Amino acid sequence: MKRKVGVLMSIVLLASSLAACGGGTSSGGNSASTVQSGGTESSGTAAESGLSGKTLRVGTMPVTLGVPVQYAYDKGYFEDAGLDVEIVLFATGAPVNEAMGAGEIDVAVSGMASVYALATGLYTYIGDGSITLDGEAIYARSDSDIIQKEGAIPGTKGSAETVKGKSILGPLATTAHFMAIKYAESFGLNADEFTMMSMDYAQAYQAFIMGDGDLLATKPPYTSQLEAEGYVRVCGISEAMGSPMVNAIYSQNDIFEERPEDLEVFLECYYRACEELNEDKDTRKQVSMKWYEENGITFSEADMEDEMKTKIYHSLKTLSTEEYPFGFTMLSIGEFFTEQGMIETSNLPNIEASMNSSIVEELKAKAGL
Repeated sequence: MKRKVGVLMSIVLLASSLAACGGGTSSGGNSASTVQSGGTESSGTAAESGLSGKTLRVGTMPVTLGVPVQYAYDKGYFEDAGLDVEIVLFATGAPVNEAMGAGEIDVAVSGMASVYALATGLYTYIGDGSITLDGEAIYARSDSDIIQKEGAIPGTKGSAETVKGKSILGPLATTAHFMAIKYAESFGLNADEFTMMSMDYAQAYQAFIMGDGDLLATKPPYTSQLEAEGYVRVCGISEAMGSPMVNAIYSQNDIFEERPEDLEVFLECYYRACEELNEDKDTRKQVSMKWYEENGITFSEADMEDEMKTKIYHSLKTLSTEEYPFGFTMLSIGEFFTEQGMIETSNLPNIEASMNSSIVEELKAKAGL
Protein backbone atom coordinates (compact mmCIF):
# COMPACT_ATOMS: atom_id res chain seq x y z
CA MET A 1 0.00 0.00 0.00
CA LYS A 2 1.44 3.32 -1.03
CA ARG A 3 0.91 6.36 1.10
CA LYS A 4 0.84 10.01 0.24
CA VAL A 5 3.14 12.33 -1.63
CA GLY A 6 4.55 15.55 -0.23
CA VAL A 7 7.01 18.01 -1.73
CA LEU A 8 10.23 19.75 -0.67
CA MET A 9 13.68 20.35 -2.16
CA SER A 10 15.66 22.31 0.37
CA ILE A 11 16.83 21.20 3.78
CA VAL A 12 15.47 24.49 5.13
CA LEU A 13 11.98 23.17 4.32
CA LEU A 14 12.66 19.65 5.55
CA ALA A 15 10.92 19.69 8.93
CA SER A 16 7.78 21.46 7.78
CA SER A 17 7.55 19.42 4.60
CA LEU A 18 7.83 16.12 6.41
CA ALA A 19 5.02 17.24 8.67
CA ALA A 20 2.93 18.26 5.66
CA CYS A 21 3.61 14.87 4.09
CA GLY A 22 1.42 13.24 6.67
CA GLY A 23 -1.49 15.23 5.30
CA GLY A 24 -0.79 14.11 1.75
CA THR A 25 -0.26 17.57 0.34
CA SER A 26 1.87 18.51 -2.63
CA SER A 27 3.45 21.82 -3.62
CA GLY A 28 5.11 22.77 -6.86
CA GLY A 29 7.83 25.15 -7.97
CA ASN A 30 11.58 24.84 -8.20
CA SER A 31 11.96 23.76 -4.57
CA ALA A 32 10.22 20.42 -5.07
CA SER A 33 11.07 17.01 -3.72
CA THR A 34 9.07 13.87 -3.09
CA VAL A 35 8.44 11.85 0.03
CA GLN A 36 7.06 8.39 -0.64
CA SER A 37 6.46 5.46 1.68
CA GLY A 38 5.34 1.88 1.27
CA GLY A 39 3.15 0.60 4.06
CA THR A 40 4.63 -2.68 5.24
CA GLU A 41 5.53 -1.52 8.75
CA SER A 42 4.99 -4.15 11.48
CA SER A 43 3.95 -6.72 8.88
CA GLY A 44 4.12 -10.46 9.55
CA THR A 45 6.54 -10.78 6.64
CA ALA A 46 8.96 -8.40 8.33
CA ALA A 47 8.80 -10.21 11.66
CA GLU A 48 9.33 -13.62 10.07
CA SER A 49 12.37 -12.46 8.10
CA GLY A 50 14.11 -10.77 11.02
CA LEU A 51 13.36 -7.27 9.73
CA SER A 52 12.69 -4.55 12.27
CA GLY A 53 9.24 -3.68 10.97
CA LYS A 54 10.25 -0.01 11.06
CA THR A 55 10.30 2.41 8.15
CA LEU A 56 13.68 2.86 6.48
CA ARG A 57 13.96 6.50 5.41
CA VAL A 58 16.18 6.83 2.35
CA GLY A 59 17.47 10.18 1.10
CA THR A 60 18.57 10.52 -2.52
CA MET A 61 18.28 12.79 -5.57
CA PRO A 62 16.19 12.66 -8.78
CA VAL A 63 19.28 12.00 -10.87
CA THR A 64 20.99 8.86 -12.20
CA LEU A 65 22.17 7.61 -8.80
CA GLY A 66 18.65 7.69 -7.36
CA VAL A 67 16.86 5.91 -10.21
CA PRO A 68 17.39 2.35 -8.86
CA VAL A 69 15.87 3.35 -5.51
CA GLN A 70 12.73 4.71 -7.16
CA TYR A 71 12.58 1.82 -9.62
CA ALA A 72 12.78 -0.79 -6.84
CA TYR A 73 10.09 1.10 -4.93
CA ASP A 74 7.75 1.32 -7.93
CA LYS A 75 8.27 -2.36 -8.80
CA GLY A 76 7.31 -3.30 -5.26
CA TYR A 77 10.61 -5.01 -4.46
CA PHE A 78 10.89 -3.46 -1.01
CA GLU A 79 7.26 -4.17 -0.18
CA ASP A 80 7.47 -7.76 -1.40
CA ALA A 81 10.49 -8.29 0.86
CA GLY A 82 8.61 -6.89 3.85
CA LEU A 83 10.62 -3.66 4.06
CA ASP A 84 8.85 -0.33 4.46
CA VAL A 85 10.89 2.29 2.57
CA GLU A 86 10.28 6.02 2.57
CA ILE A 87 12.06 7.99 -0.17
CA VAL A 88 13.00 11.63 0.45
CA LEU A 89 14.46 13.61 -2.47
CA PHE A 90 16.92 16.52 -2.39
CA ALA A 91 18.42 18.83 -5.00
CA THR A 92 22.09 18.06 -4.23
CA GLY A 93 24.24 16.04 -1.86
CA ALA A 94 24.82 18.83 0.68
CA PRO A 95 21.21 18.86 1.98
CA VAL A 96 21.28 15.05 2.04
CA ASN A 97 24.22 15.32 4.46
CA GLU A 98 22.31 17.87 6.53
CA ALA A 99 19.26 15.62 6.71
CA MET A 100 21.45 12.73 7.85
CA GLY A 101 23.01 14.99 10.46
CA ALA A 102 19.57 15.98 11.71
CA GLY A 103 18.51 12.33 11.93
CA GLU A 104 15.69 12.91 9.44
CA ILE A 105 16.79 10.03 7.19
CA ASP A 106 18.42 6.65 7.90
CA VAL A 107 20.24 5.92 4.64
CA ALA A 108 21.71 8.13 1.91
CA VAL A 109 22.16 7.14 -1.72
CA SER A 110 24.17 10.16 -2.71
CA GLY A 111 27.12 11.59 -4.58
CA MET A 112 30.51 13.06 -3.91
CA ALA A 113 29.30 15.28 -1.06
CA SER A 114 28.96 12.06 0.96
CA VAL A 115 32.67 12.29 1.74
CA TYR A 116 32.05 15.20 4.11
CA ALA A 117 29.49 13.17 6.05
CA LEU A 118 31.74 10.12 6.22
CA ALA A 119 34.55 12.29 7.63
CA THR A 120 32.46 12.95 10.75
CA GLY A 121 32.62 9.31 11.86
CA LEU A 122 28.84 9.23 12.37
CA TYR A 123 28.01 6.97 9.44
CA THR A 124 28.77 3.58 7.91
CA TYR A 125 29.55 3.20 4.20
CA ILE A 126 27.58 0.09 3.20
CA GLY A 127 27.63 0.02 -0.59
CA ASP A 128 28.92 1.50 -3.83
CA GLY A 129 26.36 3.35 -5.92
CA SER A 130 26.16 4.30 -9.58
CA ILE A 131 29.28 4.75 -11.69
CA THR A 132 30.06 7.95 -13.60
CA LEU A 133 32.37 7.17 -16.51
CA ASP A 134 32.08 10.66 -18.01
CA GLY A 135 29.44 13.32 -18.71
CA GLU A 136 30.07 15.86 -15.93
CA ALA A 137 32.28 18.64 -17.19
CA ILE A 138 33.42 22.29 -17.12
CA TYR A 139 32.48 24.56 -20.04
CA ALA A 140 33.73 27.88 -21.42
CA ARG A 141 32.23 30.23 -24.00
CA SER A 142 33.43 29.92 -27.57
CA ASP A 143 35.15 33.32 -27.41
CA SER A 144 36.98 32.62 -24.12
CA ASP A 145 40.76 32.93 -24.03
CA ILE A 146 40.80 29.71 -22.01
CA ILE A 147 40.04 27.53 -25.03
CA GLN A 148 42.94 28.84 -27.11
CA LYS A 149 45.47 26.44 -25.58
CA GLU A 150 45.50 22.71 -24.86
CA GLY A 151 45.54 21.98 -21.14
CA ALA A 152 48.12 20.17 -19.03
CA ILE A 153 45.94 17.02 -18.88
CA PRO A 154 45.15 15.42 -22.27
CA GLY A 155 41.62 16.30 -23.31
CA THR A 156 41.52 19.59 -21.38
CA LYS A 157 41.97 23.21 -22.42
CA GLY A 158 43.45 26.26 -20.71
CA SER A 159 46.60 27.49 -19.00
CA ALA A 160 47.65 28.95 -15.68
CA GLU A 161 47.56 32.44 -17.18
CA THR A 162 44.06 32.12 -18.64
CA VAL A 163 42.43 30.27 -15.72
CA LYS A 164 43.94 32.24 -12.83
CA GLY A 165 41.43 34.69 -11.38
CA LYS A 166 38.50 33.27 -13.32
CA SER A 167 35.08 32.55 -11.81
CA ILE A 168 33.49 29.11 -12.02
CA LEU A 169 29.76 28.65 -11.46
CA GLY A 170 28.48 25.53 -9.69
CA PRO A 171 27.36 24.11 -6.34
CA LEU A 172 29.86 23.71 -3.52
CA ALA A 173 30.70 20.30 -2.02
CA THR A 174 29.72 18.48 -5.20
CA THR A 175 31.38 16.92 -8.22
CA ALA A 176 31.31 20.37 -9.81
CA HIS A 177 33.43 21.79 -6.99
CA PHE A 178 35.82 18.85 -7.13
CA MET A 179 36.29 19.25 -10.90
CA ALA A 180 36.93 22.96 -10.51
CA ILE A 181 39.67 22.39 -7.93
CA LYS A 182 41.31 19.58 -9.89
CA TYR A 183 41.13 21.61 -13.11
CA ALA A 184 42.87 24.59 -11.49
CA GLU A 185 45.37 22.30 -9.80
CA SER A 186 46.38 20.85 -13.19
CA PHE A 187 47.86 24.28 -14.00
CA GLY A 188 49.63 24.59 -10.65
CA LEU A 189 46.89 26.84 -9.25
CA ASN A 190 45.22 26.41 -5.87
CA ALA A 191 41.65 26.96 -4.73
CA ASP A 192 42.43 30.57 -3.75
CA GLU A 193 43.43 31.45 -7.30
CA PHE A 194 39.96 31.12 -8.82
CA THR A 195 36.48 31.98 -7.54
CA MET A 196 33.84 29.30 -7.06
CA MET A 197 30.46 31.03 -7.30
CA SER A 198 28.06 28.74 -5.45
CA MET A 199 24.76 28.09 -7.22
CA ASP A 200 22.71 24.95 -7.73
CA TYR A 201 23.01 23.33 -11.16
CA ALA A 202 19.88 24.83 -12.72
CA GLN A 203 20.61 28.33 -11.41
CA ALA A 204 24.25 28.13 -12.50
CA TYR A 205 23.28 27.04 -16.01
CA GLN A 206 20.82 29.90 -16.41
CA ALA A 207 23.32 32.43 -15.04
CA PHE A 208 26.08 31.18 -17.34
CA ILE A 209 24.06 31.35 -20.55
CA MET A 210 22.96 34.84 -19.51
CA GLY A 211 26.63 35.91 -19.37
CA ASP A 212 27.62 35.46 -15.74
CA GLY A 213 30.86 33.74 -14.74
CA ASP A 214 33.78 32.61 -16.88
CA LEU A 215 33.27 28.86 -16.61
CA LEU A 216 30.43 26.51 -15.69
CA ALA A 217 30.96 23.20 -13.85
CA THR A 218 27.89 21.08 -14.43
CA LYS A 219 26.24 17.73 -15.14
CA PRO A 220 23.62 16.23 -17.50
CA PRO A 221 21.30 17.36 -18.94
CA TYR A 222 23.07 20.73 -18.96
CA THR A 223 26.24 19.27 -20.49
CA SER A 224 24.50 18.08 -23.65
CA GLN A 225 22.53 21.33 -23.87
CA LEU A 226 25.75 23.32 -23.67
CA GLU A 227 27.35 21.16 -26.37
CA ALA A 228 24.37 21.77 -28.65
CA GLU A 229 24.57 25.51 -28.01
CA GLY A 230 28.25 25.75 -29.00
CA TYR A 231 29.92 26.04 -25.60
CA VAL A 232 33.34 24.38 -25.30
CA ARG A 233 34.21 21.57 -22.89
CA VAL A 234 37.49 22.36 -21.11
CA CYS A 235 37.64 19.51 -18.57
CA GLY A 236 35.53 16.47 -17.70
CA ILE A 237 35.16 14.29 -14.63
CA SER A 238 37.22 11.52 -16.23
CA GLU A 239 40.16 13.88 -16.76
CA ALA A 240 39.76 15.43 -13.32
CA MET A 241 39.65 12.13 -11.43
CA GLY A 242 41.77 9.93 -13.66
CA SER A 243 39.30 7.12 -12.93
CA PRO A 244 35.51 6.54 -12.88
CA MET A 245 33.62 8.13 -10.00
CA VAL A 246 31.46 5.84 -7.88
CA ASN A 247 28.67 7.27 -5.77
CA ALA A 248 27.96 6.32 -2.17
CA ILE A 249 25.43 4.44 -0.08
CA TYR A 250 25.83 5.06 3.64
CA SER A 251 23.73 4.69 6.77
CA GLN A 252 23.49 6.06 10.27
CA ASN A 253 25.82 4.07 12.55
CA ASP A 254 22.97 3.05 14.83
CA ILE A 255 20.91 1.81 11.86
CA PHE A 256 23.84 -0.35 10.77
CA GLU A 257 24.28 -1.74 14.27
CA GLU A 258 20.61 -2.25 15.15
CA ARG A 259 18.94 -2.98 11.79
CA PRO A 260 21.45 -4.86 9.59
CA GLU A 261 18.71 -7.09 8.12
CA ASP A 262 16.82 -4.01 6.92
CA LEU A 263 19.93 -2.71 5.21
CA GLU A 264 20.65 -6.08 3.61
CA VAL A 265 17.17 -6.24 2.13
CA PHE A 266 17.44 -2.64 0.95
CA LEU A 267 20.76 -3.30 -0.82
CA GLU A 268 19.52 -6.57 -2.29
CA CYS A 269 16.54 -4.79 -3.84
CA TYR A 270 18.69 -1.84 -4.92
CA TYR A 271 21.25 -3.99 -6.74
CA ARG A 272 18.50 -6.09 -8.31
CA ALA A 273 17.10 -2.86 -9.72
CA CYS A 274 20.57 -1.79 -10.90
CA GLU A 275 21.07 -5.02 -12.83
CA GLU A 276 17.69 -4.78 -14.50
CA LEU A 277 18.28 -1.16 -15.50
CA ASN A 278 21.68 -2.05 -16.96
CA GLU A 279 20.23 -4.91 -18.99
CA ASP A 280 17.05 -3.21 -20.24
CA LYS A 281 17.98 0.15 -21.76
CA ASP A 282 14.42 0.86 -22.91
CA THR A 283 13.07 0.43 -19.39
CA ARG A 284 15.87 2.55 -17.95
CA LYS A 285 15.12 5.30 -20.45
CA GLN A 286 11.39 5.21 -19.80
CA VAL A 287 11.47 5.17 -16.00
CA SER A 288 14.30 7.68 -15.73
CA MET A 289 12.72 10.27 -18.03
CA LYS A 290 9.33 9.86 -16.36
CA TRP A 291 10.83 10.32 -12.89
CA TYR A 292 12.93 13.30 -13.92
CA GLU A 293 9.91 14.98 -15.50
CA GLU A 294 7.83 14.38 -12.37
CA ASN A 295 10.52 16.21 -10.41
CA GLY A 296 10.74 19.20 -12.74
CA ILE A 297 13.91 18.18 -14.61
CA THR A 298 13.84 18.70 -18.37
CA PHE A 299 15.48 15.75 -20.11
CA SER A 300 15.39 15.18 -23.86
CA GLU A 301 15.78 11.87 -25.66
CA ALA A 302 19.30 12.91 -26.63
CA ASP A 303 20.11 13.81 -23.01
CA MET A 304 18.98 10.37 -21.92
CA GLU A 305 21.06 8.64 -24.58
CA ASP A 306 24.12 10.56 -23.39
CA GLU A 307 23.41 9.66 -19.78
CA MET A 308 23.16 5.95 -20.54
CA LYS A 309 26.54 6.08 -22.30
CA THR A 310 28.33 7.86 -19.47
CA LYS A 311 26.63 6.54 -16.33
CA ILE A 312 26.12 2.88 -15.45
CA TYR A 313 25.06 0.90 -12.40
CA HIS A 314 26.90 -1.51 -10.18
CA SER A 315 25.68 -5.09 -9.99
CA LEU A 316 26.72 -7.65 -7.39
CA LYS A 317 29.21 -8.97 -9.96
CA THR A 318 31.11 -5.69 -10.19
CA LEU A 319 31.16 -4.80 -6.49
CA SER A 320 34.43 -5.14 -4.55
CA THR A 321 36.42 -6.10 -7.63
CA GLU A 322 39.90 -5.14 -8.77
CA GLU A 323 38.37 -2.64 -11.18
CA TYR A 324 36.12 -1.13 -8.50
CA PRO A 325 37.65 -1.48 -5.01
CA PHE A 326 35.03 -0.96 -2.31
CA GLY A 327 34.71 2.72 -1.37
CA PHE A 328 37.67 3.79 -3.52
CA THR A 329 36.11 7.05 -4.74
CA MET A 330 35.27 8.29 -1.25
CA LEU A 331 38.73 7.35 0.03
CA SER A 332 40.58 9.11 -2.80
CA ILE A 333 38.39 12.22 -2.74
CA GLY A 334 38.71 12.35 1.03
CA GLU A 335 42.49 12.43 0.75
CA PHE A 336 42.31 15.14 -1.90
CA PHE A 337 39.95 17.36 0.08
CA THR A 338 42.11 16.95 3.17
CA GLU A 339 45.09 18.20 1.17
CA GLN A 340 42.93 21.16 0.11
CA GLY A 341 42.03 21.97 3.71
CA MET A 342 38.34 21.16 3.08
CA ILE A 343 38.40 18.23 5.51
CA GLU A 344 40.28 18.33 8.80
CA THR A 345 43.34 16.07 8.82
CA SER A 346 42.18 14.58 12.11
CA ASN A 347 38.90 13.53 10.44
CA LEU A 348 40.43 11.75 7.45
CA PRO A 349 40.76 8.37 9.25
CA ASN A 350 37.00 8.42 9.83
CA ILE A 351 36.39 7.90 6.11
CA GLU A 352 38.36 4.66 5.96
CA ALA A 353 36.92 3.57 9.31
CA SER A 354 33.39 4.04 7.93
CA MET A 355 33.92 1.42 5.22
CA ASN A 356 32.07 -1.83 5.92
CA SER A 357 31.56 -4.23 3.02
CA SER A 358 30.04 -7.01 5.16
CA ILE A 359 26.53 -6.64 3.72
CA VAL A 360 27.80 -6.55 0.15
CA GLU A 361 29.96 -9.62 0.79
CA GLU A 362 26.98 -11.43 2.32
CA LEU A 363 24.84 -10.64 -0.72
CA LYS A 364 27.58 -11.81 -3.08
CA ALA A 365 27.94 -15.05 -1.12
CA LYS A 366 24.18 -15.66 -1.27
CA ALA A 367 24.36 -15.12 -5.04
CA GLY A 368 27.28 -17.53 -5.36
CA LEU A 369 29.71 -14.81 -6.42
